[in-house]
Amino acid sequence: MTIAVLMAGEGALTVVLRTLRARLIPAAVFGTTTSAMVTLSVLPMPVAGALAAALPADALLLTCAVLQGAAMTLASRGLWHHRTSYAPSPTAADPAAAGPPTSATADTPRAA
Repeated sequence: MTIAVLMAGEGALTVVLRTLRARLIPAAVFGTTTSAMVTLSVLPMPVAGALAAALPADALLLTCAVLQGAAMTLASRGLWHHRTSYAPSPTAADPAAAGPPTSATADTPRAA
């Protein structure tokens, strides 16, 4: 049951990440960028196998936890520095900037 839940979570996360990637990467370089990302995600597998063979289980878990924490910290800092690119457009945030109301909203009273 636990494996099924983890696999479902990974599948959902994969869909979300691919959708975000498709929105953020320009179409002209999408193939090149995707192939580089796939290569970078497969590249550590031999290193992981060597670590699993060389380190005892406790040390391996601690090492992986520290490395994952460092990677998440770096990724979060990178996203924080680029947070303005994820800001909503002014028309979505301010309905007054979107122009005159449409016929669907023209008859509804507005609070003063």
